[in-house]
Amino acid sequence: MIMLLRQPHFFTADELELAAERAWRISFADGKSSKHCVVQSGKATFVKAGPHVISFFYYPGPYIENPKTNVEWLPQASQRHAWSQHSFCIGVDYLNRDVDAELGYCILSKLVAEMLDGNCTGIYIPRESTLIPNDESAYLELQKIASSRESGVILGASPD
Repeated sequence: MIMLLRQPHFFTADELELAAERAWRISFADGKSSKHCVVQSGKATFVKAGPHVISFFYYPGPYIENPKTNVEWLPQASQRHAWSQHSFCIGVDYLNRDVDAELGYCILSKLVAEMLDGNCTGIYIPRESTLIPNDESAYLELQKIASSRESGVILGASPD
């Protein structure tokens, strides 16, 4: 998944821990040896949620050149607007091998939904050629994708 951003933003380990804790309702603050953790070294960032590993790639430019003029492939005005407004992007990748795409998108959607803010114009899913504008329905759309499969991440009580 690609988070389309208006301005560059590097998510800190603390921000990602909070997003992951909201997503799965378990603590991610126990460090690298935990089943649930965020590991960050320089710009290399990984989230481990139970058996799943997610990486982040920060790109200091738009997903493609000239997003303001390259919009004719998008069918809806809201998608064209979201695409044309981004200047930077973050790739959020599912790293586990031998896992079907539906489960990978389930995991990614669960986390990305909790990372949404006003800086994000939309979420692009390259494999599906789908763009979800970050409007009032984006969070719900991502949660719908996230709930399509059982994630295998053991849910717990809200973190303290």
